[in-house]
Amino acid sequence: MQNLWGEEIHPQQNKRHTQTKPTVQSISLTATDCLVFGHSFTPAGMNGEKLCTVCGMKGYCPLCTPLNKSPDAQPFLCTRHSQGSVQA
Repeated sequence: MQNLWGEEIHPQQNKRHTQTKPTVQSISLTATDCLVFGHSFTPAGMNGEKLCTVCGMKGYCPLCTPLNKSPDAQPFLCTRHSQGSVQA
């Protein structure tokens, strides 16, 4: 077989398809990771409370839910209300 310039083209060998299994590594987080990277909150309950899936802390945003009466929930600013403020 030749190309447009008359040079000989060698046919390419067929590529072998090998099945590879992707390896997924899970990272187990600890309560100390929450202090460094922040909490991983998921919604919990009807009062606008959120529960950290890592350390188990229950929290709420006092600006979103100012009438939260839960004694075991800690106040924190949500992402919407903490924009523009520096968190240490």
